[in-house]
Amino acid sequence: MKKVLSTVAALGLVAGLASTASAVEFKMSGKYLVEGAYLSDSTGNGIKTTEAAAENNASNAYWLHTFEVRPTMQVNDKISMSSVIRLADDTFWGSQADTAAGTSNVNNAGDVYVHQLYMDYASPIGNMRFGRVPAGAYGTAFMDFNQRADRVMWWPSFMASGPVTTLFYMQKSTDNNNANNGPTAPATAFGTVTTNNASDADSTKYVGRVYYKDANLDAGMEYGFANNQTVATTNNVKQNVTLYGKYNLNNFFANAELVHYFGDKEYDAVGTAEQNYDSWAGMLQGGVKIDALTASLAYVYAEGQDITKQNNTIQNALDTTGTGDMFEPLYILTGRHTGILNNDIFNGSTASASAAGVHAIVAAADYAVSNQLTLHGAIGWAKADENVYKNGAVLTASNDDEYGWEYNVGAAYKLLDNLTYEAHFGYLDTGDYFNGNSATDITNNVYLMTHSLTMTF
Repeated sequence: MKKVLSTVAALGLVAGLASTASAVEFKMSGKYLVEGAYLSDSTGNGIKTTEAAAENNASNAYWLHTFEVRPTMQVNDKISMSSVIRLADDTFWGSQADTAAGTSNVNNAGDVYVHQLYMDYASPIGNMRFGRVPAGAYGTAFMDFNQRADRVMWWPSFMASGPVTTLFYMQKSTDNNNANNGPTAPATAFGTVTTNNASDADSTKYVGRVYYKDANLDAGMEYGFANNQTVATTNNVKQNVTLYGKYNLNNFFANAELVHYFGDKEYDAVGTAEQNYDSWAGMLQGGVKIDALTASLAYVYAEGQDITKQNNTIQNALDTTGTGDMFEPLYILTGRHTGILNNDIFNGSTASASAAGVHAIVAAADYAVSNQLTLHGAIGWAKADENVYKNGAVLTASNDDEYGWEYNVGAAYKLLDNLTYEAHFGYLDTGDYFNGNSATDITNNVYLMTHSLTMTF
């Protein structure tokens, strides 16, 4: 409570100062989300689709909420300061399993914190941004996260007009300055001091982007170079090339994104072979808008790890983060509450299929009944790209690779201009991929129900 009062008081002080300074314009926006969910089969940490003989998976119901404020100060025509302060961030109501010892998600510990804080500067050489910045979707929402990152960003002025623009940024992902540099404790009784002389023990990413945009086409290309030196005995360099395109013509639209990861992971240890990054992921969607109806068909692909190549090639395109918390074509398989392909809330789910990859086909439709009410429906089928992994464990070769069929219905109703209620229902007819190695394992069909209120200001 003291933290909340201190934050509110600080915001009030900023607003008061801004109102008395003629050169500073202060604005604030934000949102409050409260959500309830019910999972038919759960361990308290996402969906559990498989149960052994004589086991009975329990259901799980919970509430959570997020409240954020977005203050912005326009200092002058060249400089502005922006922030996102969260007083709650997917915080579970009451005592919930995600705060227990040994689980991988402890969101309640992150309440009342500065989620983003950055400065925009319109410099003579182009717009620049410094700080903890929004790190959302690039191109489509596929493989992207509604998060933040510590970056120095530059939009060059020589490419600021016309259909082609550019962006360059440096992102500091991990800084081990204090942990890896400087003297350690005396090594001997004589008081000699040893020093870690590592000049680079951080993880830093360098990215260049090119955009093309006209009346019908929004497209771009990204090259990323991630230099991860956080492990002293490993030289880890991972690169990516990403292409995307979004095309609209009359009532038709198409969205596509393709990602290729490559690079090297070299080990100092004698006898440990070098590994190569080499994986692909992509999404292709086409659709049509006819009056109040929007219908689409999408194909989703992410390469899984071939167990026969795991000692020399890292093929897991989803890594440990999944398809992205901004990409949810299906409530269960890619939803944030289950931890199967999207590890947004429950990233330790026993149903996690990240290492296995995915092939999925999703048909969806939205119908605007009125200005207040919109209905949604979707049906999808998915299978593993490589069926030998389940939650990091190797399955028997006889296991099927099918994730199953999923059916979704949902509705969103605008109660007020800034208040929306949503209700969603998802049912997954699980495939045999989720069976364990035991012949007595049972794979349950699972369902998910959620409803939420979102207020914006």
